Amino acid sequence: MAKATTAKKAASKKAAPKKAAAKKAPAKKVTAPKKVAAPKAASKTAATAKKAGASKRRGWTNDDVKELKALAKQKLPTAKIAKALKRTEGATRQKAYSLGVSLDSRR
Repeated sequence: MAKATTAKKAASKKAAPKKAAAKKAPAKKVTAPKKVAAPKAASKTAATAKKAGASKRRGWTNDDVKELKALAKQKLPTAKIAKALKRTEGATRQKAYSLGVSLDSRR
């Protein structure tokens, strides 16, 4: 019986390294990068507009709306109306749609 006991111990010693190798290393925790406070003197929108070269967002004045309606009545293409208003074609189309003005320039 002594041989059987020693055989079991030997087998368990051989099996132990296999179990240790099968264990996975604990996963490292991912932490978010620390936030750095932005300078309070410059606003974020103004800073991003300057970097991207984009113009600052501006609302539609009554004069802009009157000009949009007048140019649409002349059946000018949307691209020319947008250029005259110094706005994007998409902004011009959206405003015309919200006002119920047709920009259909086909004849």
